[in-house]
Amino acid sequence: MNHLIGQVSYPVFVSGVFVFFILASIFSFIVGVGLVTRNAAMLRFFNFMNKSYSTRRITRPLIKPLTEPHFVEPTLLKHPRILGVSIVLGAVASLMLLKGIDAIVFQPMYSGSFSSETAEILAGYTRSFLLIGNALCIVVGVMLLFFPDVLSVVESYTDKWYSLRKQTRPLHESYLEIDKWVLAHPTVSGVTLSLLSLGLGISMYIRL
Repeated sequence: MNHLIGQVSYPVFVSGVFVFFILASIFSFIVGVGLVTRNAAMLRFFNFMNKSYSTRRITRPLIKPLTEPHFVEPTLLKHPRILGVSIVLGAVASLMLLKGIDAIVFQPMYSGSFSSETAEILAGYTRSFLLIGNALCIVVGVMLLFFPDVLSVVESYTDKWYSLRKQTRPLHESYLEIDKWVLAHPTVSGVTLSLLSLGLGISMYIRL
């Protein structure tokens, strides 16, 4: 059944891609003609498209609570022994369950998207990841019960907040040099864009 669906969906996907490029070529051809003729509506369209809108400002009320750190340690550490025992018991129970099962039980998670060999490898990695994670939970629980000072030192290194906003700022800035050049040379830009769009649309239509 999956093989039959794949045979049907792949040609539909390829045809959709060709139709998309044909529509895109028609649109860009119209834009090129508008540039060549110096159409006022097309120039206004360019100015409208070159406006910068900040999605961060629009989505800030929704995203900000998710990007701010929320420290739950003061509440959890009011009862450190109960918390430590709960972590250790939960991790030990998980390790006992994982010890009695084979990695093949995780294979259906990856079978639909990967080959059988890759799915088998990923299933093994998943089991190993869970084993290591629960072992670390036992270590954290024991440290919370018997070595709270050492755990506090470890938390002082792990509870730091890092923001990627400065690193990703260049991705949000507008670079209009190409657009300014196009508007300064509308005839050359329009002819080039129209010819390329015409060639792309014809080639996609032939392949369709």
